[in-house]
Amino acid sequence: MFRSLLLVHVCCFLFLTQASDLKNVLYIVVDDLRPQLGAYGQREMYTPNIDKLANQSLVFERAYCQQAVCAPSRNSFMTGRRPDTTKAWNFIDHFREADVGLDWSSMPQYFKNHGYFSSGVGKLYHLNLPPNNDPPSWSDLEQFPYYWGHPEGCPNRTSSCALPRQKYNFTDLNSTAIMMQHMRYAAQHRDTPFFLGIGFHKPHLSWRYPEEFLQHYTNESNIQVAKHRMTPKGMPMVAFHNCMPPGRYSDLTNYTYNISVPYPVEVQQHLRQGYYAAVSYMDSLVGEVLNELESLGLSNNTIVAFHADHGWQLGEHNEWCKHTNFELAARVPFMIRAPGYEATAGQKTSSLVELVDVFPTLVELAGLPPCQENLEGKSLVSLFKDPTTIIKNVSLSQYPRCGNLEIAENGCTRVKRTDFPYMGYSIRTDRYRYTEWVEWNGEKLQPNWENVIGKELYDHQGDTENDFDAFENINLAETQEETAKELSKLLRKSFSK
Repeated sequence: MFRSLLLVHVCCFLFLTQASDLKNVLYIVVDDLRPQLGAYGQREMYTPNIDKLANQSLVFERAYCQQAVCAPSRNSFMTGRRPDTTKAWNFIDHFREADVGLDWSSMPQYFKNHGYFSSGVGKLYHLNLPPNNDPPSWSDLEQFPYYWGHPEGCPNRTSSCALPRQKYNFTDLNSTAIMMQHMRYAAQHRDTPFFLGIGFHKPHLSWRYPEEFLQHYTNESNIQVAKHRMTPKGMPMVAFHNCMPPGRYSDLTNYTYNISVPYPVEVQQHLRQGYYAAVSYMDSLVGEVLNELESLGLSNNTIVAFHADHGWQLGEHNEWCKHTNFELAARVPFMIRAPGYEATAGQKTSSLVELVDVFPTLVELAGLPPCQENLEGKSLVSLFKDPTTIIKNVSLSQYPRCGNLEIAENGCTRVKRTDFPYMGYSIRTDRYRYTEWVEWNGEKLQPNWENVIGKELYDHQGDTENDFDAFENINLAETQEETAKELSKLLRKSFSK
């Protein structure tokens, strides 16, 4: 029956394109990954497989998520729509609600509806947001039940842990093994194009990884920490999030966490060591998946897209998480290896792009007709022809804020969207990041632009994207009022579309 349904889909769209002309898609999403990779001019972490993929891909140097936390970001890029459209800003709501997007096509669903075998493994959507990992997105859940798994914690609730591979379960290892089964099935049915997605949990906290990956970072004292470990001067308190306080992890309970008191350098080195090792573990699994694709003879006709759901702060601004509108929370690594565009393989583009652009881009690269629904992203295919092309003048991000603004401990993930007190809207232009924190109208689910409680203006002039904490350390909103006024107009216009 499954094969018959696929043939029906293909036949229905023969007038648009021939199945033999379509490209396959391997879609790789990583949780909490910042662009601290070789492809981005960084050498602190050992990531040979991602770096190899980058050398075969077009690398997007300035790519941004739409909200720097898991569920809202994934609802956004899996539908090509922004959080104010998906109405998903927390860990409660999702786009499949009756008054939002019951009839929308998700990205994998769009491929499925055009005759593709669509299958996913791991953390692509956040768990049950949409419910049951969105069955409409996938081709055959009876033969290929969705495996999400759950990020494992460390023994004794430590922030990071190196564990024997033979004695402990590792969710991402399971996801990789299952994805390889799906790839082998796809290789046996080459007459049907495929969309295969895999979502890796690591380097999500806790930083749990097989112990062999610690060998790359054995000397904590040699690990460099952030140069700017304080919050930006003049920052409104609403912009800050107290995200890794003592008590959450047993190895931090002996230290004081305060907005004005960074962790001691040795603690920061310990935390970075755990994050780095978790990234190297994830990188090894990316390598296994790509090697399997190659061994099955599928590489030449398969698009490989790789990106994170959001960034991560490792002590910059005294932050140890995402949950903000700062550059390091919003900016993500993003690369695409596209058959037929070998001329730009290994090149980089500094054009501003967003994760809402992934859906229309993969559709065009695969050879499918454009989605006629109201997607809010733009296809980036023109960048594969000329990486200097300007796709858009701004990228847009946002974040709600709840709780005590003097110590903002609540990222609103468990707060009803009707109960948010504030929303922070942020635009990134070629030179500036400008953010306004405004009162939230929970009844109408929209901002009250007349009540602004905080503004941020950061100048990125001279930013080559290689120095992760050289910028956004001084809020210029009050000292450069004219610039702030112009950017305020642009911000409101951009978020009112």
